[in-house]
Amino acid sequence: MRRDRIYNQEQIVGFIKEALEEFTYIIDSKYITKSEFTKFNKFFKNLLRQTKKKKNPYYYPKYDGNISNEEFVYTYPAFHTYEDAKCTGKYITLNTEYVPDLDLKAIYRQFPLLIENHELLLSLKPFIKPGRRPKNLEKDYEAERIKKAALENKATCGICHDYWELVDYHGKQNIIADHGFNIALGYRDNICFGARYKSWEKSTESKVEYLKIILKPLLKTVIESKPSQGTVDALVKWVSKYEETKENWYNLPREERMNTPFPDRPQYKLPGQRVGYDLANVKNINLSLITEVWFKYKSEIESQIKRFEKQIAEWVLKPTPKEKQQTMEDKYE
Repeated sequence: MRRDRIYNQEQIVGFIKEALEEFTYIIDSKYITKSEFTKFNKFFKNLLRQTKKKKNPYYYPKYDGNISNEEFVYTYPAFHTYEDAKCTGKYITLNTEYVPDLDLKAIYRQFPLLIENHELLLSLKPFIKPGRRPKNLEKDYEAERIKKAALENKATCGICHDYWELVDYHGKQNIIADHGFNIALGYRDNICFGARYKSWEKSTESKVEYLKIILKPLLKTVIESKPSQGTVDALVKWVSKYEETKENWYNLPREERMNTPFPDRPQYKLPGQRVGYDLANVKNINLSLITEVWFKYKSEIESQIKRFEKQIAEWVLKPTPKEKQQTMEDKYE
C-alpha cells in the first residue's frame, strides 16, 4: 500500500525558492564545503533531469498473459536536497503522481537560471573546503525561520517543535494545523500528535497529553515485556524457520518466485516499534543480547519522559512569532 506524501505546485515552488536562497548565500559568502557542493549538485542535476522511459530489464510476463511487473520504467525530475547519510533534506519525485497539479514548464520559466547556477556551482569544485562551514560564515537560518513563521502566522508544535500554521478548527481557536501526515488512497495517516493543540508558546497541553497517552503507557508495556529465555527460544526458532523458508524460496522456479513474497526477516520487535532489532545475521542469539536490546529501548523512553517533564517544568508563556513581530512594529511606530 502506498503511503507517499502528496504535494502541490505551490509547495514545490516554495521548496525550490528556499533551496536557491541558501545557494545564493553560499555563493555570496565565497566559501563552499564538500557537503554543500554535493547537496546542490544533486539539487540541480535532479531538478534539470529529463523524463525518460526505458525497458525494464527485470520485466517478466506471466504465462497466462498478464504482466507480473511493469514492462517500462521511468525516471523523472526530482526535488533533491539530501545532504548526507542522515538524509537531511527532501526527495520529491516530480510527476503528477506525487504532485497532481505539477507544471514543470512553469517551474522552469519561474527559475530560468537553473542551468547557469549549476554551471557556476561546478566551476567552484576546485575551491571546495573540507569540514563544516566556519561559525562566522554561517547563515542565521533560525532567524529566517522565525521571520517566515511570523509572516505566515505559524507557531511551534509542542511535539515536533517545528513551525506550523495556526487555524481555527471545530470551535478551537488558534490551534496547530494538521501536519506530519502521509496521504494514500484517499486517507491520511501519521498526523503529528501535536496537531490540534495550542502552540508550545501558549500551552504545555500537547506534551502533557503525549506523556499521559503515549509515553508512560508505552514504558509500562515495555517493562512488562522484559525478555525471558522463552522469548529467546521463540526468536531462535523464528531464525531457523526463516533460513529454511528462504532456502525454499530461492529453490522455486523463477515464475513462482515472481508471485511468492520473500519471507519476513526475523526481528526482535518491542511495543511501539515499527522496525525491530534485525536477527537475520546474528550468530548467537542469547538472553544477554536480547535483554541488552530491551534495556536500551526502555532507557530511551525513560530519557524522553524525563526530557518532556523537564521541558514542561521549565515552560514559560511566550508570544508567537507573529505577536513578537507585531510588538516590535508597535514599538517603533
